[in-house]
Amino acid sequence: MEQEGLQRQQVDQRSPERDLTVIEHEGQIKALSNPERVRILTLLIERPGTAKQVADWIGGTRGRVHYHVKELEKAGLVRIVAKVEKGGVLEKYYRAVARNFYVARGIGEHAGLSGDVQRVISESMLGWRRKQILEIDQDEIAVKVARDCLQIKVDDVVLIKGEFVHRDIMEPLSRAFESLGAHCLVTFGDCSDDEYILKWKEDLAAVIVIEQPVHYPGEESGTIDQQLHGTKRLDFMKGLVARGMEHLYAGVPGYPLENPVCRALLDAGKRIIYMGYPTPEKAEVMGLDYRHLHDAWWTALDVDYQALAERCRELGDLLSGSREVRITSPGGGDLTFLVEGREVFLDDGIISDWEVERGRGWGHLPAGKVIVAPVAGTANGTMHSEMTDYFGVAIRDIRIEFKDGEIVSASAGENEELLALVLSESSSDSGKAGGFEIGANPEVRNPVGYTVWDSKSYGDAALWIGDNRLIGGENEATLSWGFMIVRPTVYLDGRKILEEREFDIRRSTGT
Repeated sequence: MEQEGLQRQQVDQRSPERDLTVIEHEGQIKALSNPERVRILTLLIERPGTAKQVADWIGGTRGRVHYHVKELEKAGLVRIVAKVEKGGVLEKYYRAVARNFYVARGIGEHAGLSGDVQRVISESMLGWRRKQILEIDQDEIAVKVARDCLQIKVDDVVLIKGEFVHRDIMEPLSRAFESLGAHCLVTFGDCSDDEYILKWKEDLAAVIVIEQPVHYPGEESGTIDQQLHGTKRLDFMKGLVARGMEHLYAGVPGYPLENPVCRALLDAGKRIIYMGYPTPEKAEVMGLDYRHLHDAWWTALDVDYQALAERCRELGDLLSGSREVRITSPGGGDLTFLVEGREVFLDDGIISDWEVERGRGWGHLPAGKVIVAPVAGTANGTMHSEMTDYFGVAIRDIRIEFKDGEIVSASAGENEELLALVLSESSSDSGKAGGFEIGANPEVRNPVGYTVWDSKSYGDAALWIGDNRLIGGENEATLSWGFMIVRPTVYLDGRKILEEREFDIRRSTGT
């Protein structure tokens, strides 16, 4: 008689049926307090196996591995999927209960889970999610960045500046540069290495800066709406704004001109790429699901950069031949401005030789948008923005009125105090229309609330205020801040070219 209906001559090799299990109970935490069990669980996600087979795979003793497997089974993280009799011995095959495991918020505070173990869990499960659920190969992405975006050549020297938490992208990038015959230098930590970079700038071909983890004022966790009230809330926001005025990567792009190292590298003809990066802290402060933030970033990064460049070029050609832009939005916005005579910039992820020669060899990843600076003094009307963020803190339902290119009033449905503080503390040109962007990245379809990525959202737009000298404008400011306009309708010289995220980029025949 078949035991529990599981005995069979062939073990089913298909992946676990469930996509996701949340690790949230004390028994599960205890079961994963040992890194060897995390490794066993990862292997049993990939394929079923007996305790003996698992021991062979990891090089451990059968007895110890059998104990670890039973602990995982007791915690409900693996289960028996088959019992096969061989030579009078009943072999039990174990399999993970899901393809992906998500560590619940707050689990790191449990005394039974060390920081090292939590990191192993997170890295193992997110790595599995990227590979199996999102179907993303980090090494392939890294080669695209090195070959297509930076156009790295043999014997080029590339510097990557990041933190320990960024290893899952830094290590593939390092391998990619080496595969192309280039040399890679990696620096970790917050320590100032400006002198080092400037001393050796002539030897560098490119620099990749990965967004530094943001350390928020105070020790509070969670969104500011959930945790902070009254005077405490206001003090938090004041600290945020003060830090933004002096921090190179304040979550609002536009900083290269304000930073002497970036400026020196650009003037020396070097390529610079700034990469935003998803972190649990950023997700928590923004009130977002970390997996959502994580998936959005990796998906947006994994594009065909040559095809993206062609799409941006077509849209840019149409915009550069226009005189007036009008943008309306579902929230009631209606804004017009002139772009006649302005150069259109393509943020397509590829830093060309032409851009490098002109000291413009700088860009964001993920990429995918066209950018133009409105003619000074021509922005009139109301912009309604669904969302923006400052230092990772979300501000939503924003309404800004412009008159002759300058802000005359501003309000927000969420975190209006922060909006007002940023505008009041910034220099005078910070209150002027600075840039207009149309997103063109086909892998970004739904903004998540982080403007650096969201501005690439296909068929959405962004208007930013403040410094615009990098794109041929006249504004000099300590701020360059973008506001998302979701599902806009865009008119060029009265002709509708975008509505409900559908483009019409055919050139007018004049008839």
